[in-house]
Amino acid sequence: MEATERMQPVIRVVDVPDAATAEEAERLMNGPCDQANYLLVNVLYMEPLRSTRAVYRLSARDQAVRPDITTMGTRSAPDGKDAAARAVIAANSAMTVPALIAKLAALGIDRKKTWVAYARLDARGAGTRLTG
Repeated sequence: MEATERMQPVIRVVDVPDAATAEEAERLMNGPCDQANYLLVNVLYMEPLRSTRAVYRLSARDQAVRPDITTMGTRSAPDGKDAAARAVIAANSAMTVPALIAKLAALGIDRKKTWVAYARLDARGAGTRLTG
């Protein structure tokens, strides 16, 4: 059986029991940030569980390396024409977004305005967008 790489979850939750020592609580709370590029989103006390729950989100930069999400956060389309669409956009990145959409449509590739705009930013190597 072939080993497959497991993707990190975008959201990670850590429960710190009340009985934890200060050192153990620090280790548990800092773990997601030390092991991967997680950002602390929320900390709340869970009275029924008698623990503190910390919620982390994977940073946008690390989400971008997931195979189903490109650098600017656009998801891959299920039609399998992303590579062709990106090649057309890269070759014509000076064109306006509506013109690019029309050019893609003429080639039988259906992409919406936001997808094309972010793909054009990717092709130009400009812009930053945080996903969330």
